[in-house]
Formats: sequence, structure tokens, C-alpha cells
Amino acid sequence: MPAATLTTAWGDLEVGAHARGGQATLNLYDHLASYLPKRPGAYLRISSDRFGLEAGVDRQLEDAEDSRTRLGWGPFAKVYRENDTSAFKKRKIAKPDGTIDWVVLRPEFRQLLADLALGVIDGVIFYDLDRLVRQPRDLEDLIDIVEYVKRPVTGATGGRMNLINDSDRHMARMMCVMALKSSEDTARRVARQHLSAAQNGQVQGRIAFGWVRK
Repeated sequence: MPAATLTTAWGDLEVGAHARGGQATLNLYDHLASYLPKRPGAYLRISSDRFGLEAGVDRQLEDAEDSRTRLGWGPFAKVYRENDTSAFKKRKIAKPDGTIDWVVLRPEFRQLLADLALGVIDGVIFYDLDRLVRQPRDLEDLIDIVEYVKRPVTGATGGRMNLINDSDRHMARMMCVMALKSSEDTARRVARQHLSAAQNGQVQGRIAFGWVRK
């Protein structure tokens, strides 16, 4: 039986199929992960930068550039920088239809999702998973787009996971949940520390925790 070629709906990607006993055996992820983006994006984030120096995100960009060169990807078409930005804290927002939602406000991350979905960028290098996401909802939004556009989203550190692979996506989900627990544990400890200080009459920040300005 002659070898067949399966043409997918994923742009210019063609996957060779070997028919054996009427069954085609494919490893699609090897082919998808081998795609070399020509106009990738880089995502960088630091939770806290008191003085606005952006030294942390600058270092992340250096590592992302190293990874881009090693992978043979094209130059970064866009760099998404979120300095002094939490990926954990949610805010209450009112939608145009009057409903209420609680979301993490990260405009650059949302712009990255839109650009990846629209083809403005054709791949992403992020510094590390805990810099990329802390909320499972954000991770699932990204995974939905990766599964649709079939373009690589890979880390510069932490084993360099690539969300184009299903096994890495599942690992990312577990790591995201653990990162979320770590953030919640830290928030609880800090809140308890502030409460204790306020009860003892110690000033916390510009306005003491437990006090109101009059």
C-alpha cells in the first residue's frame, strides 16, 4: 500500500503518514514542535518593582533572547513587558451587560493572547511558567489559543516546557495550581502579619492596616 500524505488544516504544515495494516500512525506533536516561528513574541513579568527600574524584566529579556537564538527562531516581533504586575491578585470588574467578574488585570498578557490568535506573532517565549501565569483561568485561555493556532509557546527556563505538547500542557496545569497555592499561602501569612501589627499599634504602610483615613 503506498505511503500517504495527510494535509492538515494548519497552514503550510504537512504530516507524512505511514499506513500499516489499514492504520495510520502519526506523531503530530513532533511536527508541530519543529515549527520555527519567524515573528515570535517574548513575555516578561515581575510582580514587584518598587523603584520602577525594570532590571528584572531586562534580565528576563536577555534569557529569552538566548533561548530564541538557541532555538533558531526569528527576531522578536513584539516584547510584552509587565513590570510590577501581579499575576495572582484579582479585581472586581463590571461587564457591559451589567454582570460582575473577578479577573487578574494584565493588559500585556491579554494583548499577547489576541496577537497569537490573530497571527500577529507566531510563537512565544516566556521566561518561566510562574512568570507567565498564576491563575488556572489565564493558563487555560492561553492553552485554548495554542491548541487552535498550533504554534509553540515555550519557556526559557524550568526545563523549557512547550505548550504545543499535550504532556507539557498537563504539567503546566499542575505547576500552575501549585504556584497559585503558594501565592495564596503567602497572601494569608502577610495579611496575618499586618493584622497582628495593627493590633499592636504598629503602623503598616502609608495607612496602617485596620485603620481608615479621616
